[in-house]
Amino acid sequence: MKPLIPILSMLLIATACSPKPENQPSDQPPQVQQEQPPTAAENATVDAPKAPEAEHHAGMVHDPSNPPVDCPLRKQGIDPTQMKPFEQIEAYIQFLEREDRKIWQKPEEVVEAMQLKGSERVLDLGAGSGYFSFPISKKLASGRLFAADVEPEMIRHIHHNAMLKGIQNIEVKLIDSKTPQIPENIDVVFMCDVIHHIADPVAWMTGIVKQLPSGAQFHIIEFKQGDIPNGPPESAKIAPEKLLEIAKSSGLELDRQVNDLLPYQIYYIFKKV
Repeated sequence: MKPLIPILSMLLIATACSPKPENQPSDQPPQVQQEQPPTAAENATVDAPKAPEAEHHAGMVHDPSNPPVDCPLRKQGIDPTQMKPFEQIEAYIQFLEREDRKIWQKPEEVVEAMQLKGSERVLDLGAGSGYFSFPISKKLASGRLFAADVEPEMIRHIHHNAMLKGIQNIEVKLIDSKTPQIPENIDVVFMCDVIHHIADPVAWMTGIVKQLPSGAQFHIIEFKQGDIPNGPPESAKIAPEKLLEIAKSSGLELDRQVNDLLPYQIYYIFKKV
């Protein structure tokens, strides 16, 4: 039999991150209780202070020395009640995680090419549905994966997915699209098909690189130019020489290029100068 404590903990976290439902109308009129005057015994204890001990609520005990269950989304100022329902983004998530993408995106092979030692703090920047976040997290035996995105619905999806699967080394972070603030002491930044969405990639990249420690790696995957069956319109693609120029202007230097792995994409690995 599986222990109940992890299951109960997951249920508590799910409750903390879920929108609080409004009071539902009842078919029966509410029962109104007549207010009664306090008894002499109640008057004698009305001002008595509570003892600093565990509180009992409906048969459950809360030890004040333990922190309350809190949702990382709420800590970052995300109001779950204002986000789009799961159903509205399900189609996009299914598109990102479609089976045929594995054939040319090769997520497992890409993660192997990252040559992670297992203790790194890795930032999946523009994580989307967590397509790379989850396979990367498997390689981090003692490290941590930060899944960052500008869309709160994607962050919610990754958080819930990690919670339901019992994955402890994934942390989600909502970032600003113009001036993203990233976690401290990041060893590796990973970005797949992100830069071509950025209006001013040099300024955006420079702001991120400044927050990295010296020697940190920066992995960038972008679609190749030319007539290929996947990827953005040709006008949105970035030429290899332009991508190298953006990286250099942002404070990065090329460490190596991963060749003969991805049929439709280029894969560069940079380091902070």
